[in-house]
Amino acid sequence: MKEFIASEKARLQALFDEFNRDGSIMVMREGRDTPLSLGLVDSYTVTRLAPIFDAAGNVTKTDFWVMFKSVGYDNGYQYAHTIKVVGWGSEDSYELDLTDDRGRRYHIELIMDITEHDYVVDWRAWQSYKTANAAEFEIIDAQLLDEHTAIAEEWQ
Repeated sequence: MKEFIASEKARLQALFDEFNRDGSIMVMREGRDTPLSLGLVDSYTVTRLAPIFDAAGNVTKTDFWVMFKSVGYDNGYQYAHTIKVVGWGSEDSYELDLTDDRGRRYHIELIMDITEHDYVVDWRAWQSYKTANAAEFEIIDAQLLDEHTAIAEEWQ
């Protein structure tokens, strides 16, 4: 089971590789017509997964927990969030849709210079800022990962 969990966690984390590398924006829909913009997201990290088994003991589905950190997360805890993902899909490699355990839908889009130039400029400035303050971010990232892994592990 440990091998399955490690393999599945790596597979699910790979869904976010391009978004983590090149930047993304995220919006949430919560049963309303107008999406709520969550803005420019720094990164997504799969912190936990829970296989769902059928009566025969076969894995039929895997729920997983994702921590996402918005750009500016060094300004406080309110910039980092964990959600339990119970469904996901993607029509192409530039978008990803997640559904959480409360039925909220999250739409993630890769930012591209041709369509989101201002976001790309902000992304590059943020990456430069993080690089210039790498020691500080190493501490912040470790603390957030510990906190949000604990949140995911306590989640039912």
